[in-house]
Amino acid sequence: MGRKEYTGTAYIGVVGPDMEYGICRDSIQAIQRRPGDGQPIFIRATKGYVARQMHINKFIDETHHDFILLLDHDMTFPIDTLDKLRGHGLPYTSGYYLRRRHEPIAPVWYDANPKGLFPAQPMANDPDPEKLHKLGASGWGCILMHRDMVIDIRQRILNGEWEVIEDDMDVYPYDLGKVMRAINCLVALKDTEPESKEFEHYEPFIDTLEAEIKPLRGDWDVEPIGSDIRYPMLALKAGYQLWGDASVRCGHILHYPLKPDDYTQAGDPLHKSLNKNIGTAVRQGRKTHRQNMVELGVWHE
Repeated sequence: MGRKEYTGTAYIGVVGPDMEYGICRDSIQAIQRRPGDGQPIFIRATKGYVARQMHINKFIDETHHDFILLLDHDMTFPIDTLDKLRGHGLPYTSGYYLRRRHEPIAPVWYDANPKGLFPAQPMANDPDPEKLHKLGASGWGCILMHRDMVIDIRQRILNGEWEVIEDDMDVYPYDLGKVMRAINCLVALKDTEPESKEFEHYEPFIDTLEAEIKPLRGDWDVEPIGSDIRYPMLALKAGYQLWGDASVRCGHILHYPLKPDDYTQAGDPLHKSLNKNIGTAVRQGRKTHRQNMVELGVWHE
């Protein structure tokens, strides 16, 4: 049995601050649409994640479109952006662009991360525009998502939280180490006294705690998880892979549109240097993460 083919019309949501670039707006308005697709809707907000969430809510609650195309309005886009991304028939795809900086020039994509390791590894290789790429994460600047996926992740993973959020503030701060030690003690008692009638009453609660309290990083001494990392990670847990199409090559405004060709033309020395520096930082970050999880009793070495 083949995979599901995702098709349909698109809602186009554009996000940005009050300042607007004419070249970007013209580019967005020029994106080819099919009959039934919506006109681009521009929402300006101080915080981008708020505007993106407003678009997703509007898309789900107020329209019958099948896809949402989220774009940033400090970027320029190929005229066939929507056609190409939608043409893959996938629930979750990204166009290709660069981070809004030039020292160093670097892609916004992250390498595929099937195990959900922290930190995620930024992509340094120049991706082949002739094929699709499995991604661990991407920026929100050019993302196409299908309604079925958005609703499924809402129901099975998010439990009422927003899709686009920078920090998790659903509860007051707590000592995660104490929480995990308490759970581990309860589990140990259950394992050592499996026939105890007393545990028949408590076992469902222990199972619930184990299922619901699942640490991600297990520490707070690094930067908060950005929404562009968080949502792809949760999508992967729900069984959805983020794909990238490097032929959808978008510009990112500095003093001019910073394009993937700038990165390609920078050549192998920059790519190799970036790969080396990223690899060192990610290995150290993952070592620290592993140590944290072992101390919490979540992993065992």
